[in-house]
Amino acid sequence: MNKIKKSGISGTAKNTIFSCSHISKKFDQTEVLRDVSFTVAKNEKIGLVGANGSGKSTLLKIIAGLLEKDGGVINCSKKIKIEYLPQIHLGTENENLSGGEIAKKILQNIMVSTADLFILDEPTNNLDEDGLRMVENLVLKSSKAFLIVSHDRMFLDNTVTKIVEIDHKTKSSYIYDGNYSEYAKERKAKIERLWKEYSEKVEKVERLHSSLVERVNWVREIENKRFDNKNLPMHEKEKPQAAYLRDKEGRAGRRAKVMKDRLEKYQEETEEIKKPYDGLPLKVVFENERGGVKVFEIKDVVKEIGDKKIGPVNLRITYGDRLHIVGKNGAGKTTLLKMLLGEILPTKGVIERGENVKIGYISQERWFNRTDKRVIREFLDITEIPEPDARQILNRFKITEDDVKKHISELSPGEYSRVLIAELVAMKPNCIILDEPSNHLDLEVLEELESGLEKYEGTLIVVSHDRYFVQKIRTNRDYLLYN
Repeated sequence: MNKIKKSGISGTAKNTIFSCSHISKKFDQTEVLRDVSFTVAKNEKIGLVGANGSGKSTLLKIIAGLLEKDGGVINCSKKIKIEYLPQIHLGTENENLSGGEIAKKILQNIMVSTADLFILDEPTNNLDEDGLRMVENLVLKSSKAFLIVSHDRMFLDNTVTKIVEIDHKTKSSYIYDGNYSEYAKERKAKIERLWKEYSEKVEKVERLHSSLVERVNWVREIENKRFDNKNLPMHEKEKPQAAYLRDKEGRAGRRAKVMKDRLEKYQEETEEIKKPYDGLPLKVVFENERGGVKVFEIKDVVKEIGDKKIGPVNLRITYGDRLHIVGKNGAGKTTLLKMLLGEILPTKGVIERGENVKIGYISQERWFNRTDKRVIREFLDITEIPEPDARQILNRFKITEDDVKKHISELSPGEYSRVLIAELVAMKPNCIILDEPSNHLDLEVLEELESGLEKYEGTLIVVSHDRYFVQKIRTNRDYLLYN
């Protein structure tokens, strides 16, 4: 089992080249970091993870000396040199660079540097497959230390041996030994363990409360019979009423008092152990009714957009296929999906859809063009299911009664992610089409979607550059699209 440490210190003192303890930072009144601590050892490769807005970039800038911390201590020998490589944005200077050329630029910066610790901020953005391998190999073979922020989970799996997580609620750090997959597994187990402990405590208090109520009712029943002597045995009748009551109430009352004391003790303990703030993982389960064998038959399809030509595409997709459409940026992958959906027509060729094919689709456009409808209205329009069923499914995905009244534009990224996946589940599609889901879905929701798709028995058609996602959902066919 991996070791989990809160604000932990790892590595031996003689190998440590950098350490930070209890780092905190606020911007105006907004707390970004509260208690971040970890060490970096010589040659160590570390992944820094956390939800969007958890303070990862702020921490990198503090370590690089570009931003002042508010509290805490940083220890680093003057002999140790740190180099910060921010994201390479495709601005004017880099807009014509290929993914491989961007990778070479990153590699060149590292190879000519004399730094002991490199801080990489999203180094895999805009890299092609060859570029990814080049950067991965350099990090793995380098004798230098690396602190890496990356949304590319496969990159972290292949390069790091420790994960530092910044918790978005506590603003504190937790350390996990291992790569990203090991971290994700351990974190999920930790959340489930905390909920199990909490549920057991609550259940125990409820049992004690029930027992106390029974005892109290017993005492009350005796009280009600205080003056009813007619059915008492002779030796009881001879006792004064107060003495009789004392005997009966005394025995019951003492037991009730013990139970009450125990209940108060456990209630105090329950209040001390707060409900876990991380919700239990969503359980994404897709149900579907099987259609025919043929899902799509694509024959000599060509799409012309200005001077750009996509195709010809010849492809047969049958029930149960798990198809990954690959190609360089601009190859027309999203355009092909839209032709399958009938949203746009091909310039030439024919696309035939099989019988009883029910499609569930998440597009990239929905993230950029959110409607102003209320959540429940849009959900009903898309899924076409009865409103009570819709509310029940949304509730399963932690969309509350208050949330369903909100406008779509008011939802957080995490809430909107859950709404989209809830739509897929509600529609019961036998063919799911996804266009770069990793780009926008909240990570927690994405990982539960992966678990659901792994068990999904219908047809899956995916465009994704996320190697981790593609591996998890077990695609079994690749189609290379070029123009």
